[in-house]
Amino acid sequence: MNGHGDSGHPAPRRRRAARPLLLDVPVALAVGAVSLAGVHAQGAWAERGGRGPDPAGPPWTGPPPDLEPAPAVVYVCVAVVVAALAVRRLYPRSAFTAAMAAVAVAFGVLGSGGPIVLAPMLCAYTLAVRLPPRRWLPLTVLGVPVFLALRLDQPYLGLATVQAVADLVVSLALLLGPAALGVIVRSRRENLRRERAQELSRSVYEERLRIAREVHDVVGHSLSVINMQAGVALHVLDKRPERAQPALEAIRQTSKDALEELRGTLAVFRTPEGGAPADTREPPPGLDRLDDLVAGIASAGRTVEVRVEGERAALPAAVDHAAYRIVQEALTNVVRHAGGAGATVAVAYRPKEVTVEITDTGPARPGSPPAEGGGIAGMRERARAVGGRLAAGPRPEGGFAVRAELPRGER
Repeated sequence: MNGHGDSGHPAPRRRRAARPLLLDVPVALAVGAVSLAGVHAQGAWAERGGRGPDPAGPPWTGPPPDLEPAPAVVYVCVAVVVAALAVRRLYPRSAFTAAMAAVAVAFGVLGSGGPIVLAPMLCAYTLAVRLPPRRWLPLTVLGVPVFLALRLDQPYLGLATVQAVADLVVSLALLLGPAALGVIVRSRRENLRRERAQELSRSVYEERLRIAREVHDVVGHSLSVINMQAGVALHVLDKRPERAQPALEAIRQTSKDALEELRGTLAVFRTPEGGAPADTREPPPGLDRLDDLVAGIASAGRTVEVRVEGERAALPAAVDHAAYRIVQEALTNVVRHAGGAGATVAVAYRPKEVTVEITDTGPARPGSPPAEGGGIAGMRERARAVGGRLAAGPRPEGGFAVRAELPRGER
């Protein structure tokens, strides 16, 4: 026994094999019982020449005929058919071959098959469901001439007779009809599997994209603030050392907060189910933490003004988090690209949506708008993910503006 146990070996395989047997064995026994009844009825009516007690009347009039035992080989054929049907999903090609051989022998002994022909039909359906056409079609088509082998004593194997041609056409129809149905079922199952695989791949991609956005926002904002605070500390370290301590404390607090957020974001990978452990789950940051976000930037000497219009209201968690991250990324871009410019954050609560707008007082940027980077693309994706929209670009009077309109209800 290896260190991984038996979880992936004989026991699961036995369980997988037992599931189809639970359904196929009753079906096989039912077909066997119907086949036996058909064999006995066929023999009894054959004894009476297909006539009832009154030769002038229909054959079903009068008392039923006495049932006589069939030849022993017929019972063997029925037993083979039952066994083939019971394992048809485990060994589809072998089951089909055995069923065809048994039915061919029964046809040769009785002259016709009756209900026993259900066996190759079910096996042909199973072949088409479980195997691609290139693996079952030759076997199915070549199985039909088995019946013709019973006419070796006739010229041209009996094909010169109308009855033989009719039997051949009927046999092909009986086999290819269920096989065509099996092809349809297999195609639907494959389409569903492909759709599930695509949906899973899309979900994985979206989850990776979400985590990448979270890491980008947390790390990008925190490193920008740390870089700004470190610059302040280096600037005043020689001339005014007492001003360096608040900057260093801000660096420590910012890095601590960033580590906690990263720990919560990456905790999703710590369990096999993809969910964070219960002791690491914290509500995602929302607009209720906007003051802390602004304070971290203002502590480095940047001026950030916050304006709130309308009555504050609880937002859906996804919308609240998206609004917070958009403000965070926009302020990070102000720190990175707007020099010493100040910024304004305006939050407006409206009946059907919440609007966040971040503007800065940087210099005017004449000419064509700057190329859109990953930060703006991430903000736009966040807005779109909750059913909102985002616009970003330079302002004519100078500076840059980011405006997001997010629905207050789930979309």
